[in-house]
Amino acid sequence: MKRSAPLAAVVGLTLALSVTGCTDPSVSATMKSIDSIGTVSIESKDAIDSANKQYDSLDKELKKEVENYDELKSANKRYDQLLYSEITKEISHSQEILSSYFAQQFDTKEIEAAKTDAQAALDASDTDGYYKVYKALKKADKELDTYIKDEKKKSYSMETYGGDNPFRLEESDLPSEWSFKPITLQSSTHPSWVMSEKKATDLPTYVYFFINQTSREYTYQLNQIPTKAIKVQDEDGKMQTALVNTEVQFTGQFDQVVNVDPNKELNERPAYFFARAKDNAIVLALQNYDGEDHYVLYTSGS
Repeated sequence: MKRSAPLAAVVGLTLALSVTGCTDPSVSATMKSIDSIGTVSIESKDAIDSANKQYDSLDKELKKEVENYDELKSANKRYDQLLYSEITKEISHSQEILSSYFAQQFDTKEIEAAKTDAQAALDASDTDGYYKVYKALKKADKELDTYIKDEKKKSYSMETYGGDNPFRLEESDLPSEWSFKPITLQSSTHPSWVMSEKKATDLPTYVYFFINQTSREYTYQLNQIPTKAIKVQDEDGKMQTALVNTEVQFTGQFDQVVNVDPNKELNERPAYFFARAKDNAIVLALQNYDGEDHYVLYTSGS
């Protein structure tokens, strides 16, 4: 008959295991999982979730043996802080891109709903919901960003300001002395040079349209109008669409009876200023002088 081990031997073995520091495998795995989190970033979600899941699965006594639990608490807190910051940035970005002229043609219901949910989560300090609202808002923002980027590629002009006239230029944006020349060669009926001159402090700035090397004096006035699309001829002679807000109206300052300018009527047609999308250059767009249905572009760098 086989005899059982003495009680003293069993107790001795238990004490020996305790003294040698034998750790439960589940505790060791949890501690290793916590160590693997490393530096916390937005990409740390899976690692943090895994460590939390392992820790929560331990019973009360084993949880006490997780020596690096404070690191897990710190990681959770840091991750919530990072998500809060990123959500705040995304909400701000949403507001920015929603104000773009191009967003007017986009269905913004999804991004508006995602922005509302994200703000509600922040206001309620709903840390458990942070990740979900962050991903939803980021996805909605990316879709609108892509749409705006694609639409901007279609415009020869660029947005310069926010608000109702996003493609406008202010007087302060224009050069103090104009010297605009066509970006592509035109017929002799077109101005070869549009320049300005300030002759005295008590006189307005005069603008000159040199056609066949002669010009009369004109004054100008800027008017901001609702966004308008015009057809323009680019530097390669191709037709492009430019979105404009800044209309410039020229007025001849001379007696037409005595000092005739045969181009007065053409020069006094509405023209436009805008910033070129590819390089932010200031562009003056004059209606074609040969009767064609597009605008001829003039820049200071021509």
